[in-house]
Amino acid sequence: MSKFKEILGIDVHVWYLFNRGSVIAYSWHKDKDKSLNHLKKIIEYHKLEGEIHYGKYNGWLVKRLKDVVIDGREFKLPNINYRNRVVYAVITKISHGKTSTYSEIARKSGVKYTEMLVALMRNPLQVLIPCHRLLTKKGSLMGFYPLGKEVKMRLLELEGAKYGK
Repeated sequence: MSKFKEILGIDVHVWYLFNRGSVIAYSWHKDKDKSLNHLKKIIEYHKLEGEIHYGKYNGWLVKRLKDVVIDGREFKLPNINYRNRVVYAVITKISHGKTSTYSEIARKSGVKYTEMLVALMRNPLQVLIPCHRLLTKKGSLMGFYPLGKEVKMRLLELEGAKYGK
């Protein structure tokens, strides 16, 4: 069983964007080509530059996933000027095992709701920037692009978070 499957419940293909001595974005998917295409959309949205690598930093990512999901550590955003960075900064403040709503994040970040949703779809560091902790106003799950609601449920359960289905 891969380390990703242990945490996410599925195997994934991961492409990384490396710049300034760090991973500044990554994308994962069950399909290798879809993962790369999503990374390209992230790069375009945020106007990022760097070297693209396949699988090279899997050990780095598994360690960071365990830090955030299992051990409950807050991820520190890299010093990159991501588009709508404030959304990601607000989301990283949601404590392990807790949730917030999409509308609350839009309000706290001062970003229009629809813009915030696009920023979430282009999250450069999914799960490390814990968008899986976001629920609807009714407390139910909304999508978790590109891995699906099942992975979102698994992550919330690993963290002991309460949510409606």
